[in-house]
Amino acid sequence: MYQWHFTLTGNLDLPPLLLLHGWMGSCEDYAEIIELLRSRFYCIAIDLPGHGKTEVIGNDLGYNFVNTALGIIQLLDSLEIDRTSIAGYSFGGRLGLYLALEFPDRFARVMLESTSPGLPSEFDRQTRVIQDWQTIDRLETANFADFVRDWYRQSIFVGIEKHPNFDDLIQRRIATNQPSNLIKSVERAGLGMQPYLGDRLKVHTQSISLIVGALDRKFVTINRTMHQDCPATILAIVPDCSHNIHFQNPQIWIDYLI
Repeated sequence: MYQWHFTLTGNLDLPPLLLLHGWMGSCEDYAEIIELLRSRFYCIAIDLPGHGKTEVIGNDLGYNFVNTALGIIQLLDSLEIDRTSIAGYSFGGRLGLYLALEFPDRFARVMLESTSPGLPSEFDRQTRVIQDWQTIDRLETANFADFVRDWYRQSIFVGIEKHPNFDDLIQRRIATNQPSNLIKSVERAGLGMQPYLGDRLKVHTQSISLIVGALDRKFVTINRTMHQDCPATILAIVPDCSHNIHFQNPQIWIDYLI
């Protein structure tokens, strides 16, 4: 179902670390972090379906949220990695949470950055699907470069444009993505299409680290609720960062990981 594009960096004898990027991202997003971690971890960074160079073979069911998670497990099996740590960001964090809950024995350490357990009610999910169709309409009709720049004007990304490498981030998004594939990702794996994981998280007993930027008020609220609901979670609120902590301050992201 998948022709995965991924990078493997570091010594095979080191503990493995699976890195899952956010929406519109790619494995390239972790290049700087991987260079800083390669002496500690064997790093596996994946292009998720709809992103970068990964190809979905056959029908569009491969873009489905649950199928994507199962595909990641199959990829780890093919690499003969039975147990790994996992760090997921935003969309990749939602997948990381599902993987940690569904396959707890496969993941030694879990760090989820700016993530969500999904939406608790059918009404909330349908409302989000309607919002996602507005995103799809923009992807279909707008200039893609304009779409990408507008995306980063959302309040969850407050302050990110001040980063000295922000223009490079924008250009990487434009260069590594195709709007038609992003549309399939939104249609099949958007927040409104994801199973709600909050109830399962409440009874989860293995430690999960939650990391969120203090300037991202929406996700601070979400992650505080996740932390209150699940005693096994550890919450870190990072000052002077918004939604994309590993881009804005990679060293503090690494400090929380290790």
